Amino acid sequence: MTKSDVKKFLDTHRNIELSAERFEYSLHLYRDAEDFMFEEANKIFPRNQEERESIEKMIDEASSSDEIVKLLRKGLELETCIKLIKKAMDIEEETLPIIQKKILTTGQDVFIENALKYLLRCKTNCCDWIVENYQKIRSEYMKSMLCLVLGFRGDASMIDFLIEEAKRFEREYPDETYDQGAALAVQELSVRFLN
Repeated sequence: MTKSDVKKFLDTHRNIELSAERFEYSLHLYRDAEDFMFEEANKIFPRNQEERESIEKMIDEASSSDEIVKLLRKGLELETCIKLIKKAMDIEEETLPIIQKKILTTGQDVFIENALKYLLRCKTNCCDWIVENYQKIRSEYMKSMLCLVLGFRGDASMIDFLIEEAKRFEREYPDETYDQGAALAVQELSVRFLN
């Protein structure tokens, strides 16, 4: 696909401002601003200190990779979630295979979003694994989020696949925002490799 074909796709493909994919894309894009986001979120949504301490204690006490990955299924505040992901990354050799196995079968939104954050941050670039296993993944939402990983950690060779996925998602799931993950990934790759 040529640079002009990619530009045409980006200019004509629907752009949904409020989508889970755009939210996750923005979180990763502006990751350096996490501390600021945590502070602002705390002002808007004050936390129950007891509940927060209880969750942080669970994270601190989780000692096995299975326990850590199991906690990725919990709906945690972003700040606490990032702490958990960092703990999972400390033992990446153990947690990555478990997370990858769950990626294939999960349908739980919270785990999907936490797995995305993990794959975007871990040392291992999982793009080859994603491409090899993509058709085995049951959840279309998971596939959409994994497109973001390909956009941030992949290379220009993935653009054709992502454009076709964006078109497929929009055609097969017009009432969902799944296509946004693939379209945003194309945008990211375009900025990195075609400018």
